[in-house]
Amino acid sequence: MAFGRNSRDEPFEAVHWDEITQFTVGRMTRNTVRRSKRGEGAHAVRFMRTHGGDEYMVPGVYIVPLEPARPLSKGGFRLFEDESSRQLLCTVLPDGSDRYQVTDVAGRELGAVRRTPVTKRLTQQSLWIEQPGCPAIVARRNWARGGAGAFLGRGAGHVLDGVVDSLLSFGGSDEATDSGANPKPVVWAVNAEAAEDGGADEEYGEAVLTCPRTTQSHNWYFVKRDGRLDKRLAFALVVLRESESFGADRR
Repeated sequence: MAFGRNSRDEPFEAVHWDEITQFTVGRMTRNTVRRSKRGEGAHAVRFMRTHGGDEYMVPGVYIVPLEPARPLSKGGFRLFEDESSRQLLCTVLPDGSDRYQVTDVAGRELGAVRRTPVTKRLTQQSLWIEQPGCPAIVARRNWARGGAGAFLGRGAGHVLDGVVDSLLSFGGSDEATDSGANPKPVVWAVNAEAAEDGGADEEYGEAVLTCPRTTQSHNWYFVKRDGRLDKRLAFALVVLRESESFGADRR
């Protein structure tokens, strides 16, 4: 298996996409301090493997834009099991509003990734998941000491939607507003009080997707094994979040 330039080929056992429980998104093929030794490969969902004391970021699911000249969130993308793009896993297509429909190889809808309404962005992370027959899967926003009121100042409850939207916009919002000396993990959990606009904030159930929020150059995500969340939806959300907010297609 090739790992791009600046690295020699190393064999790793293939892993089926449904067996991946810890992953990141990007092009980096080797985790090293020196950038010149990291190597670069295809834009992919990657999992960690070690060999000879080195940590390799092995591609498990390949990301192919539907419109290469446009951002993934605007033009949509497909996920493939192979680098030659012959084994389609799913398609993620924006509908022009706040919804990204996710369909399988046969065109059947698996669910959708949704963008949180402006009115809820003070309490809920920017992206959430809907899955047919299941409650919404959302992530509560973790504010630094003082909460949202301290961040926005007195009268936060009366801030105009446009101001809130600029502070908590899709690109980079989650990391910029929730970080601190000890940033808390971002946790997507089943919303027991789900509603059409993303659900209420009062009750949360099973946690199905977590981003620990470390200080590393890339974010790792942990999806629950045998949980109720279809991993294809988890991949779709993370690819959108990373590509828009953290530029995973460029690192």
